[in-house]
Amino acid sequence: MLLSAPHLLMLLLFKLPLLLALLGCAQLLQAQVYSASFTDSQWTAQSGPFACTLSHKIPGFGSARFGRNAGAAEFLELRHTSQAFPVGPVRIESMPPMWRSDSSPADLGQAQSSGVEPVKVTLNLVAITETLEQGTNVVFSSTRISSGGTSLRVALAARNFGSAFGQYRQCIEGLIPYTFDQLSRTVINYTSNADDLSVVAKSQLDKIVRYTKADPRVLGILIDAHSDKFATPEAGEEATQRQAELVTRYLIDKGVGANTIATRWHGDKFPIANNNSKAGQAKNRRVTVRLENDTTRREMEKKIAAIKLAEQQAAEKAAAQSSASSVALPSSLQQLEQMVEQQDITRGKQPDTALTR
Repeated sequence: MLLSAPHLLMLLLFKLPLLLALLGCAQLLQAQVYSASFTDSQWTAQSGPFACTLSHKIPGFGSARFGRNAGAAEFLELRHTSQAFPVGPVRIESMPPMWRSDSSPADLGQAQSSGVEPVKVTLNLVAITETLEQGTNVVFSSTRISSGGTSLRVALAARNFGSAFGQYRQCIEGLIPYTFDQLSRTVINYTSNADDLSVVAKSQLDKIVRYTKADPRVLGILIDAHSDKFATPEAGEEATQRQAELVTRYLIDKGVGANTIATRWHGDKFPIANNNSKAGQAKNRRVTVRLENDTTRREMEKKIAAIKLAEQQAAEKAAAQSSASSVALPSSLQQLEQMVEQQDITRGKQPDTALTR
């Protein structure tokens, strides 16, 4: 039986939704889809002074994790426990629920997959979190087919995201914005005859106080004060003692344990610049504040042992040759200063016990 054109058009219009649905099912059959169910979707925030995370378990795939560490940028990573995304681009888009017929998927950028490491995202994080806050799922889709002939789709479920995200953002606002390496050696300059710490110096020390209180791995603080040229060694030692004790007292008053601080002063013995110029003198007037943890302490112990061995060998060689000219000297003033600061803290000038009580 032949159908007229109007009848054929009506048949196509009637069958079109069914055809589209069948095509959609065929695409889904070719893709492996992983997502937490509506009832199982959970987000968990973990807070600390140096790191914040917001984690989401994805059954069958692994997990997703927003995170930020002190002094670093925020990130989102998808960690797989079984199948990884195929090598290549990974498309990121919003996926509104079926009941929101007024919304359509939106492009949220893309990431790259190595096929081995977790997929990591550092761009468009605001758009991704805003999408989840609005109750819309976010889907990561591989743009290439795996060796098994399938594509991979991983969804971040929006359910229960809001409250955990609020805790996560609160943690980020309280993160200490610097790392141990950034504060492990701080140089504080001072003006001639200064009898108080400058605003800049106090700001530098406040960072050290905040970090030291938050990180239990900090074992101690080493303070070494230096000056520009003085008429007598005694005058230089007196000036540097005053500056060293100003720094020590400030740290103690801010709550740093006195028993964790070692304070020394060296007068004008170890310049790092020429004292013939004002600029050089300003550089030489300095207090170095160094933080110690287990790693730096072990490294210091090795350096001290090496220095002592070199001193012993040099002394033996000098005695054998009856000449001190054979003793090797540091090749620069900077190396000389480093050698001084690497000596054990029982050497050199120390404050009286009243200061550290």
